[in-house]
Amino acid sequence: MKADKKVKQRISNFIDQAILGIGNAGAWLIAVLIAAILIQVILRYVFQKSFVVLEEMQWHIYAVIIMLGLSYSFVKDSHIRLDILHSKFSKPTKEKIEIIGIICFLWPMIFIFFMHSLPFVAESFRVGERSDAPMGLGYRWAIKSIIPLAFFLLFIASVSRLAQAVHYLKNKKNQQESSDGS
Repeated sequence: MKADKKVKQRISNFIDQAILGIGNAGAWLIAVLIAAILIQVILRYVFQKSFVVLEEMQWHIYAVIIMLGLSYSFVKDSHIRLDILHSKFSKPTKEKIEIIGIICFLWPMIFIFFMHSLPFVAESFRVGERSDAPMGLGYRWAIKSIIPLAFFLLFIASVSRLAQAVHYLKNKKNQQESSDGS
């Protein structure tokens, strides 16, 4: 039983570390975004040239950063909490709210976004969607593919967080039972 808990904890830690690694790698896109913006500004205001590809690339990079940031911020517990009472709750109460929030709110939202994004990406791939701009980026399906990927990462991050919350509550209960029995 104890070995089973350790395995679950290792899996949860592995998931968290993988998502943090993806998020940290994705954070380097900010440097690429800044470079694209600087190049676009210099080209526009110094040389009076504009490239649609650079403008579209900026939007695509923004999208990737934000979408990868969903699971990253969830793992880091740095997402915005709407309940103003959260800081006043005890740790067990916070964990119970976390479990309810994940199962009742987060998972249904993830499911809806994920399921609706798949045909969205498939259709884009099927028609070979590209930018409407004559000199714009092609392969629009590639950027759209980030949507289901991001929600899949958010789902596995939420599974990890749910496991951690359940583990905490079970350990808390076991500690109380062992101290009551002594």
